[in-house]
Amino acid sequence: MVEITHQLPCADAPAPLATVLQQLRTATAVRHRALEARLPLTHSRLDLDTYKRIIEAYYGFHLPLQQLIERFLAPHAIDPARQKIPSLIKDLHALGLSDTQIYALPQCRELPAIGSIAQLLGVMYVMEGATLGGQVLRRIIADKLGIDADSGGEFLDVYGRDTGRLWKAFLKQLAEFDTPLHNAEVVQAACATFDCFQTWLEQARVLNDA
Repeated sequence: MVEITHQLPCADAPAPLATVLQQLRTATAVRHRALEARLPLTHSRLDLDTYKRIIEAYYGFHLPLQQLIERFLAPHAIDPARQKIPSLIKDLHALGLSDTQIYALPQCRELPAIGSIAQLLGVMYVMEGATLGGQVLRRIIADKLGIDADSGGEFLDVYGRDTGRLWKAFLKQLAEFDTPLHNAEVVQAACATFDCFQTWLEQARVLNDA
């Protein structure tokens, strides 16, 4: 049995004059540090099998989340520049999985709610922030396992040279939406995304003990 960590309450919101970005950073800081500490990608004992199971789990979370976002945005599509699933599939192939095996991978069903732009931005804050952090992880994985973009590590550098530009574009979108009327909803969605992601990784048994 997997022991599921109790969800943490969102941290108290900063002063009312704080921007939505400042509120997001404050509210999710504990979750971010806790998940980072338990994810084996930065640990000295990381091996290829563990890395493969992590990428499988990432696929199992990102695919249904992308589908949820697409349903919310319909008839508009996700920005093609922000597509992550093709890179995950490429990595899984490089790590030895067939199309049939990829199709059969478990998928997360307990996802954060996306019923408003505020909730979408909260979800994106977590997932786009994780993509930004992948820039550090890809170098660690390359050093420890010898994995690069062609041998199972493309997802960790999924935006390539556009990483900085896309992060700044998201922050601009977040700033334009910034309003006391909806900021709490953005923050709650970000917290829920961290909780859902951590619970999924625990169920996939890829996290180290707390």
